[in-house]
Amino acid sequence: MHYIGPHVSIKENISLAPGRAASLGATGFAIFTKNQRIWSAPKQKKEDAEAFRTAMKEGGFSSSSVLPHAGYLINPATPDEELEKKSLALFIDEAERTVNLGLSVINIHPGAYKEGDRNDGIKRAAKMIDTVLESVPGIRIAIENTAGAGTILGGTFEELDSLLSAIRNKDRAGFTLDTAHLFGAGYDVKGNIGAILDDFFSRFGKDKLFGMHLNDSKVPLSSHKDRHESIGKGLIGKEPFLEITSRSDTENIPLILETPDESLWSDEIKLLSYT
Repeated sequence: MHYIGPHVSIKENISLAPGRAASLGATGFAIFTKNQRIWSAPKQKKEDAEAFRTAMKEGGFSSSSVLPHAGYLINPATPDEELEKKSLALFIDEAERTVNLGLSVINIHPGAYKEGDRNDGIKRAAKMIDTVLESVPGIRIAIENTAGAGTILGGTFEELDSLLSAIRNKDRAGFTLDTAHLFGAGYDVKGNIGAILDDFFSRFGKDKLFGMHLNDSKVPLSSHKDRHESIGKGLIGKEPFLEITSRSDTENIPLILETPDESLWSDEIKLLSYT
């Protein structure tokens, strides 16, 4: 089964998120585990986590169909010691929240090394990921590919490979592939998505794809920019997304819409579910 759905709001209470996804006809969804714009948040309430797990069951969701997204404040590759400490503490907190919700994978951007050597940035990101994995039993980490702008890591499969190679706990680390990021980084998702996925699987294996973000792009191929568009309304077009959701090797992982027009989410789910 293909687990398809959007990144839904946790407004008012995180336990409302599964119902929001279910009301759209989703079979999967993504969330932030807390307000992602702030470094600290009130401690997660046990009753809220229990209500979330109950709502998951009521909505027909399982842990394998949900992909929480870590907050954007976290920068695993940072050379700044103070930011590294804050990022690590927040990353551990969000990983713990994920496990308490009955989920097992959290998505993270690999970060920007800002200055100096790119390989040093890869080593720092790998070290932080290992520390989180060792601090939070039961969590797995999905490293998201990026459009590769500036000093941001993760724009190529080669760089993702280097990052995975630097992680000690490789069995609990994998990847999320974002189609808009691939396109921005220079991978021709519009004309060659099948070959791109085949390349990924030949490099890493099917078990290393923990999820996908299905986004069309407002910006052209190789722009190294990240601008999402609704499915079929951008420069990628709808056909590559239909191909993704027709493949057996993209089953049983969350396929998440981060498209900008929420009013189209239900239609996008229907489009991608009937392939």
